[in-house]
Amino acid sequence: MKGQARSFLVKERKLKAQLSLGFTLVEIMIVIAIIIILAAALLPNILRAQIISNEATAISNLRGTFTVLQIYYNDHNRSFPQEFSDLSGYISQKLISGEKSGYLFNYTRDSADEFHLNANPRTHKRTGEKYFYLDETGIMRYDLTQEADENDNITE
Repeated sequence: MKGQARSFLVKERKLKAQLSLGFTLVEIMIVIAIIIILAAALLPNILRAQIISNEATAISNLRGTFTVLQIYYNDHNRSFPQEFSDLSGYISQKLISGEKSGYLFNYTRDSADEFHLNANPRTHKRTGEKYFYLDETGIMRYDLTQEADENDNITE
C-alpha cells in the first residue's frame, strides 16, 4: 500500500505542477483590462499629436509654396500661375493634386499679381483644427471654424 500511496502522491504533485504552469482565466482578463485602460488613456494623446503634426506640415507646405510662387512670379513677367498645376516641377505632385497630410489645398489666382491659397483640414477636428490662408503678401492667417480669409488671425 505504501508504494501505491507514494505513487499516487507523485502523480498528484506532477498534476499540480502542470496545472500551475499556465495562467488562469481571471489573470488573463485582468491583463486585457489593464491593456484596454492604457490604450484608452493614450489614444487621445496620439490623435492630438497627429493633428498638431498635420497642422505643422500644412504651414510648412504653405510657406514652401509661397516661396515657389514668388520665384514663379519673378520668372514669368510678374505674373502668378493661372492654375496650381502650373507649378508642376516646382512642388510635389501630391501637393498639386490638392491634398497632403490631412489638408486640402486650394489655389486661386485673383489677378496677375494677386492670389490666395487655402489649406483646410480634410475632416475638421480629426485631421486638423485650423483653416489656413495665405496670399501674395506672405502673411499667413488662420480660422478655427471655417475657411480662413484675409481678415482672420495672423499665424505666429
